Amino acid sequence: MSDSLVLGLCRRITDRLSWELREWRLPSRPAFIQDELDEAILRRVHWIAGERVLDVGCADGRYMARLGEMGCRVVGVDVGAEMLQRAGKQGLKVLGGSAMALPFTDESFDTIFCHRTLYLLNRPAQAIDEFRRILRPGGRIVFSTSNASSPYARVQAGQLRENRYNNWRVGNRWSAVDWNKALQQSGFRVNAIYSCNLVWPIVFRVCDHWIVPNEWMRRYSRFVRRATGTPMRTGHPHGAAMDYVVEMVKE
Repeated sequence: MSDSLVLGLCRRITDRLSWELREWRLPSRPAFIQDELDEAILRRVHWIAGERVLDVGCADGRYMARLGEMGCRVVGVDVGAEMLQRAGKQGLKVLGGSAMALPFTDESFDTIFCHRTLYLLNRPAQAIDEFRRILRPGGRIVFSTSNASSPYARVQAGQLRENRYNNWRVGNRWSAVDWNKALQQSGFRVNAIYSCNLVWPIVFRVCDHWIVPNEWMRRYSRFVRRATGTPMRTGHPHGAAMDYVVEMVKE
């Protein structure tokens, strides 16, 4: 092997190691967990042009904008004034309000969308009553929630109980199974469940502190999905998944 080839190979190895070191010290964004969640929400769930969608916990309106591009008529509601301001600056229709007391009339929406918000609700049963009230007959709720029994979730819960992370707020400890059961008791049926992020048993982050870098976890998650051949759509919550996207229909 010539000196130039050896030098080039050494440079590539050095660059790669430098990149891995930077990734370890400052994990890249966005978080890998959004990859499969976005796949399920935006491509697996069927959205219909013209349907009336309420985004509960809309934050800065990212998903409102994406659903709007698909032709949905989307309204957002959130309790955060700063987030509502950011969403409003994009021309999105947003209102201040709580999931426990939604400022809408009965049967005024076809779909409720609730992404990474359910765990913040301190009165989940009351929120479910509100969801049912504002949905038309045959309407649906599409929500994401986490696997509370995963090693990651258990470590997170332990840290939060010790109040070490004041910027992480939790209103309830309901798991995907709890939400499914409560919604079924309220007159909803499961239409589809999507298992996302098969990262069991790795605890990759404790609240804001990354243990395993984001990009490394992105590779691991993709590898596990390919190696096991586990389909994203499933009939029940998958024990190895960290997150779920669930679609339930009001009967």
